[in-house]
Amino acid sequence: MGGAASKSAGFGTTVTPVAPPPTARVTGLINPGQRPAEVVRFEETVVGFFLDAAEILGVPKSVAAIYGLCFASAEPLSFADINDRLDLSQGSISQGLRVLREMGALRVVPVDTAEPSPAPPETRRREFFAPDLELRKLVSHWIEQRLEKQLKAGKGRLQAMRDAVPADASARELKARLKYLESWHRQSRALVPVIKTFLKLT
Repeated sequence: MGGAASKSAGFGTTVTPVAPPPTARVTGLINPGQRPAEVVRFEETVVGFFLDAAEILGVPKSVAAIYGLCFASAEPLSFADINDRLDLSQGSISQGLRVLREMGALRVVPVDTAEPSPAPPETRRREFFAPDLELRKLVSHWIEQRLEKQLKAGKGRLQAMRDAVPADASARELKARLKYLESWHRQSRALVPVIKTFLKLT
């Protein structure tokens, strides 16, 4: 009854952890090209991780995939490299790179080329990108660009809810409940400058 399964769980044996497979969304997104299988596998795993995180933060899939690919590469990548390795349109890559640079998530790095290459049709193809590893920049950008926007929109929604309270016997109870939402909203807004200050200090 024990068999191989029992031995793998017994004392004195080493169990090799198996990396989880990349998410289904990565399938077809990474173009393997001529790169070794283990390199492609690593890229898929890293890109899958950032796609999962992007879904929580509301970051576009293309932006997460580009950052994940650059993160998975020990060498800086050019626009052409990213275009070769990801099944994304050039427009999506161009926009994603712009967003990531504005966020401070990617930086342009100088790369010395041993061989002269033909003049590229666009300057952006000669820029090489590497990930900025300071997570606080990403979080700070998310707070400024997304959370604050949501809080501003939430203020308008609260007013709309107050205006829409039915003028019947339930009005008093419903208005009391809305006061809880207003309190939560105020507390959330108060936390934003605290979080941003903390990110600047750490």
